[in-house]
Amino acid sequence: MSGPAILELPASVTLALWLPTVTDRDSAFRAARAVARSGEHHEVHVRPRAAAETVPSPVARRGPDVTASAWLAALHELFTGLTPVIEVAALLPRAGDPMGAPAARSADLLDAGEGLLLRRADGAAEVCSVVVPVRSTYGSIYERGELVTWTVEQDITDLLPAPSLLLAGVDSVSQARREIQLALTEAVEVLEDLDVARDRPDLAEHLLDLSLATLPDRLLPPGLDPRQLDVLERAARLLAIIDLALSDDGGAVTAAQISQRASALASVERAARHALCAASATRPARRP
Repeated sequence: MSGPAILELPASVTLALWLPTVTDRDSAFRAARAVARSGEHHEVHVRPRAAAETVPSPVARRGPDVTASAWLAALHELFTGLTPVIEVAALLPRAGDPMGAPAARSADLLDAGEGLLLRRADGAAEVCSVVVPVRSTYGSIYERGELVTWTVEQDITDLLPAPSLLLAGVDSVSQARREIQLALTEAVEVLEDLDVARDRPDLAEHLLDLSLATLPDRLLPPGLDPRQLDVLERAARLLAIIDLALSDDGGAVTAAQISQRASALASVERAARHALCAASATRPARRP
């Protein structure tokens, strides 16, 4: 066996986890380093209130000449521009499962496959914002990089029935823990029934590695509630296992068996996505 695998989190989940910890310049840079993956460049576009066009941040620049300090500065500006946070949660919507995204912005979130909603203090007022990351590649076939463009809509408050309902579609951590446990049990039964690793010893080894996988410390903010960490790791582990399982038909030999397997795993994948979002959430005056 090659040893435990290392789990990953969607960038929006990492952003949502770190935002409530940002209180000064140093904590903002620590959060920026947690969000950024190796080989990525980042830029930030801000859509101000009552503005029709997206306005690039002055620290955002596209291209291979972008230095690490430049995109760290962009992420730093992203964090400081979204704080102080009152409540926040990542969303991982899919077709047919918008996860409570505001209707006017659900298409953007669905196209990206992720994003986050937050309510924050803005002077004496409170405003609700949405952040959507879009990934693209740049460069030649010999040297290609990945660019993450974060689009921030500063104020969507008027698009909501009430600011307090911003995270109405995000489960509580306690509910997510129950559902993820049921999902894990279902996943094991499905994979065993359809013999996903038959004649594929390498797949069996990868599945075992993923069952022991953990999240790297650099992704996790200090003082994270152990219950949140438990749900994060369970959900991330489950998503990785499902992704591996769907890469091979296993013992399914008929179209009906393949369809049955995909349908069962899709319901488990949905529960895992909802659990990740629940574990990313910070709500006011309430323990997760």
